[in-house]
Amino acid sequence: MNSDSAISSLSPPLRPKSKKNPNAIADDREVITRPAGQKSASRKCANLECYVRATEKPLKACARCKAMMYCSRECQAAHWPTHKQWCQNNVDHVAELAVADALGFDGGLPPGMTLVELDQKLEKWVKFHNSLLMAATIHALSLPRDLKRARQYLLRVKVSWRPDNGGVAAKFFRVDDAFLIDMESARAKGGVWPPSIDHVVKLREESEAMRRGTVAAVALECEPLAMQIVPFGSLRDLSPLRIQQQWKETLIRIAESGRRFTRFE
Repeated sequence: MNSDSAISSLSPPLRPKSKKNPNAIADDREVITRPAGQKSASRKCANLECYVRATEKPLKACARCKAMMYCSRECQAAHWPTHKQWCQNNVDHVAELAVADALGFDGGLPPGMTLVELDQKLEKWVKFHNSLLMAATIHALSLPRDLKRARQYLLRVKVSWRPDNGGVAAKFFRVDDAFLIDMESARAKGGVWPPSIDHVVKLREESEAMRRGTVAAVALECEPLAMQIVPFGSLRDLSPLRIQQQWKETLIRIAESGRRFTRFE
């Protein structure tokens, strides 16, 4: 068996099951406000020592969390010490959404949709608009002027379900608002925010240590789901880019159109 086909059989060790009753939930909303790992839209192997592009070698998702992509079993195993906690967070996140669904949670959900389904559709929307979200982050944070601003700010993007999406993943959600939030204010929000920021910091430190560039991120909010992080790595010298001041209008317009992003207009 070659290394590529073995990825799906590489099952990370499961932690011991909780002794708590999974149905013992004081408040339904608590279930959907825990760290959800990250929404990954990467087209590169997650192992920073490899980082091969999907255009160079086929990538496959982690069999457990489906969030990280790897080019081989060896790369997945090498990245496991880094990915371990957030792999578990992603798995727990989906399980907790399923528990809330089983308990009948329906606060703010689109008619006829479960939390798990909403989260899955958000994943598809993020993957389609990956380049658009990254471009908006670059211009919103003024990274062409100073890459270090990625350490100081997140781009906070609020989206909502579009009933008129016609079953098209690119139109599942519309962008309602987008604005900067500094790291201190983000941490002060509590809940999932501090551990999510810690995750971005860790990704950035590892990437910079490997001289792969820095990492910026979107804090994506879609009620009633918890905030989820969308990181963008390999950001190097961006000084040749001219900062687009109308980044928010462009983000909203292109997301609304459902077309693939090519460049800021």
